[in-house]
Amino acid sequence: MRRFLLLLMLCASGAVAAAKPQPLEIRVTAGADPYVTQLLELALSYQSRPVILKPVAGIPTQSRAVRLLGKPSGIDVFWSVTSRAREQQALAVRIPLVKGLLGYRVLFIAASRAADFVDIKHWGQLQPVLFGLRHDWPDREVFELNGLQVVAFHDTEKAMSMLSSKRLDVVPLDILAAGDFSSRSDIMVQPQLLIHYPSAVYLFVDKANTQLHALLQKGLEQAIADGCFEWLFRRHFARQLEQLDLAGRTRLNLPNPTLPAETPLSRSELWYQPGKYNDNNNTQTNQTEHGSHVAPHPHCLPVKP
Repeated sequence: MRRFLLLLMLCASGAVAAAKPQPLEIRVTAGADPYVTQLLELALSYQSRPVILKPVAGIPTQSRAVRLLGKPSGIDVFWSVTSRAREQQALAVRIPLVKGLLGYRVLFIAASRAADFVDIKHWGQLQPVLFGLRHDWPDREVFELNGLQVVAFHDTEKAMSMLSSKRLDVVPLDILAAGDFSSRSDIMVQPQLLIHYPSAVYLFVDKANTQLHALLQKGLEQAIADGCFEWLFRRHFARQLEQLDLAGRTRLNLPNPTLPAETPLSRSELWYQPGKYNDNNNTQTNQTEHGSHVAPHPHCLPVKP
C-alpha cells in the first residue's frame, strides 16, 4: 500500500509539473531602453505563460536588427520608427510606444547664432538651413522629402562639434535625447521653436511570427484599456515633458511622406498632444514628486522611479 501511495504521489507531482507552462523566451537587442523593455514585459504579462526576455548582443544597427528577425542566431522583436519601407520588411504592432514623441524635435544650434533663429515662424523659412541628421535615422528622409538641406552624420557628439564650428546650422534631436547634450556651453537648444511631424515607434516581429504579433497587439491594447500603458508612459516622461513646455513653443509642422496609411492617427489616446489632457479610459491623475502620472491599475507591473 505504501508503495502504491508513493507511486500515486509521484504521478501526481509529475502531472503538476507537466501542466506548468514552459517560459516563453523572447530575444531582444541587448542594452534596450528600460521604458521599452518594461512596456514589452507589460504587454506579455496579460497571458498566463511566463516570459523571459533574453538580450542578444552584437546588433549595432536597425538595418541589421531587421535582417536578424526570426533567425536562429537573431532576435524575435525589436522597435523602431516606422516607415513604409520598414513595414514591408517586418510585421508591425501598430501601437506607438512613445505616443509620437520622436516626432517632436528641438533645435540644437550654436550659442553664438541664437539671434539668427528668433524671427522664424514657419517651416518654409528653414529651407536655407543646413540640418544634421544621423545617417541611419528614418527621420532623415522626412527632412529630405520636405526639401530641407541635410548632412548625414554617424556620431551625434561630433555633429555637435560641427554645430559649434558652424559646419552645420541645426541638429534637430527628439525631445527624449535632447538632455544628453544640454550641458554644453558652446551649443544651446533654441528656446522658442519646435519641429513636429507624425512619427510612430512600433514593435516589429518577423512576418512569419503571427503568434507573437497577436500576443503583443492584444497585450498592448489591454494595457491601454486598464490604464497601465498611460501610467508607465507618465512614470518615465512626465517630468521631462513638463520641463520642456512644448505647448509654449512655436510649432513648425512638417508632413511625413514616409508614414504608412495604416498608422492609427485617429486614435487620440495613442498620441501625446502638448497642452492637451488626452488620458485614456478610467485613469486618474495624481501629483507626486516625480510629476504628473496616472494612478496605477492593480495589474500594472511595478517599476523603479
